[in-house]
Amino acid sequence: MVGLQRDPAKPSVVAPGRTRCCQARPWPLYGSYGCGCWSQGPKGVTPLRMDGWLGRTLLPLQKHVTLRSVGRPGHYPSWRPSAQPAPLLTSALPRGPAGVKDGDMRLAGGEADNEGRVEIFYSGQWGTVCDSLWDLTDASVVCRALGFRNVTKALGGAAFGPGSGPIMLDEVECEGTELSLADCRSLGWMQSDCGHNEDASVICTKETRGVHTLDLSGELPEALERIFESQTGCDLFIQVKAKEDELGLCAHKLILSANPEAHGLWKEPSSRVTMEVDAECVPVVRDYIRYLYSRRVDVSLASVQCFHQLASAYGAQQLQSFCAHLFAVLIPQDRSFRAPLDLYAYALASRDPVLEEVCVQFLTWNFEALTQAEAWPSVPAALLHSLLARSELVVSSELALLAALDVWSRERGASHGEVEGLVEKVRFPMMPPRDLFQLQFNLSLYRSHEALFQRKTLQALEFHTVPFQLLAQYRGLNLSGDAYRPRLYTSPRWSANQTASAYSPYESFRTPKHPSFLFQDSSVSWSFVYLPTVQSCWNYGFSCSPDEPPLLGLSKTSSLDPTIGYENKALMLCEGSFVADIAAFKDTKALIPSALGTNSSRSAAFFPCPAGFFSSFQAVIRPFYLTNSSGVD
Repeated sequence: MVGLQRDPAKPSVVAPGRTRCCQARPWPLYGSYGCGCWSQGPKGVTPLRMDGWLGRTLLPLQKHVTLRSVGRPGHYPSWRPSAQPAPLLTSALPRGPAGVKDGDMRLAGGEADNEGRVEIFYSGQWGTVCDSLWDLTDASVVCRALGFRNVTKALGGAAFGPGSGPIMLDEVECEGTELSLADCRSLGWMQSDCGHNEDASVICTKETRGVHTLDLSGELPEALERIFESQTGCDLFIQVKAKEDELGLCAHKLILSANPEAHGLWKEPSSRVTMEVDAECVPVVRDYIRYLYSRRVDVSLASVQCFHQLASAYGAQQLQSFCAHLFAVLIPQDRSFRAPLDLYAYALASRDPVLEEVCVQFLTWNFEALTQAEAWPSVPAALLHSLLARSELVVSSELALLAALDVWSRERGASHGEVEGLVEKVRFPMMPPRDLFQLQFNLSLYRSHEALFQRKTLQALEFHTVPFQLLAQYRGLNLSGDAYRPRLYTSPRWSANQTASAYSPYESFRTPKHPSFLFQDSSVSWSFVYLPTVQSCWNYGFSCSPDEPPLLGLSKTSSLDPTIGYENKALMLCEGSFVADIAAFKDTKALIPSALGTNSSRSAAFFPCPAGFFSSFQAVIRPFYLTNSSGVD
């Protein structure tokens, strides 16, 4: 049997015949899975590979991730923009002693070669598999890989004795056609809370397979790439045109005709094709044509826009979809905010509402950091209008927002009309009277828009000094409107922080009862706690079902006020640098999404967190007046 190895100490070991760099991941907004490879070079640069050979570009999975990838599955190393090409590890899977490599399997503890505890090799050591979800389909992958015709029993509970070392895999779910358990969906390498009393085992049929397969199809992509790179024997000539740049390439019709992704390159029988592209995309065209040969390509933050643009223009739908999935993954990697702003402009030009929403969502949740970046003055006025209209805008305070708008208008030289339209979006009632009074002395905008500021200040002072019943009765104000509801203010006045690694995951804090100055002498006491287990829920007085933890708990100890409601939110912070997702507190609890989307029991974070976990959490208190039109009880 090809790839079968024997260990004198253990009955059966297998090295799967095909090496594939593929990891299935859910992508925010699109609801499907893509196949990609995450690798880390010396400086932490992280390109992603699309490997679509034999139609495996996008896997129709429902949950979990596969583990056949270079590096740590489910792991995004940190990334910062670099002028140098991003290094990518493309060698075969790491090998251990005597040629054993990640994904090899063996049986141990049985009396015969066809039975035993399942063990799998990863990262230089052998480990076991947890019996959660373990069934005959999963066991059949092991048996066939070891050369047996089929499986007789799939056993749990350490039927052949408990193993040693780490629990390598948990919640394995195979389709039955995989070459190794590493190719099946699971929680990821060493992501398990099982003990060795739950080790999975198999009993295989004693008959071995009569067919032995030599599979060298993994060499096809590189062989086809070499044909393209040779630029010889061509019958199709490609002229790439940009404004001030040209590039000539040649290709082979027979090879391209076998790939449906390439059919849009030339629509009529001809030996010549002209591709018109943007100047910045000319260097990417060669990689794009190479992809049409090998059906695999490395995509980074620097190239994703051009690949998406080329794929959209020439009908490479799988590459287009793959790049679309990557936008939410790659955008957070650029701490300068140039990439999300450039991609926002590209989304408008290409009329892509999904990409536009991804960009706007990231800028909304990370607005404070955007205002402190060098790119802040380059934010278009139309985009600012969209951002300021959102209640989920994350900023330390409304005063900080107005001060940032003041800087933006000065450095950009914005017109009077542009500034006036943006100031109208500022929620003046959310600023305390002390801050409102100081605006006339601290803002350059005030002098050039004095009448507008006076009108907005009067509106705010009425909110701070007049009971809401009178405002509604005599002014006809809709106090459930955006102007009278807080955004996500992260200053200590309205929020508290918590980390999963803290010695005490419990934080007590106080906030004003309401933004109105009428409540200046009233405050509310809050308790904010990280709840990793059901036991911790009980310890802190929360009721949790087994599938809810980890989660966040928020409770208030002050008496209820029937005129005030709360729409409190939990911010998920990644690496202490960006907001990856936001969850609402419902009945005192907020569920924590999966940082990388590898947990099948909960939703994925909108923006994946490279570390695989959230560095901290922030509870934001949002009080508002309860009126007949509030829509929230």
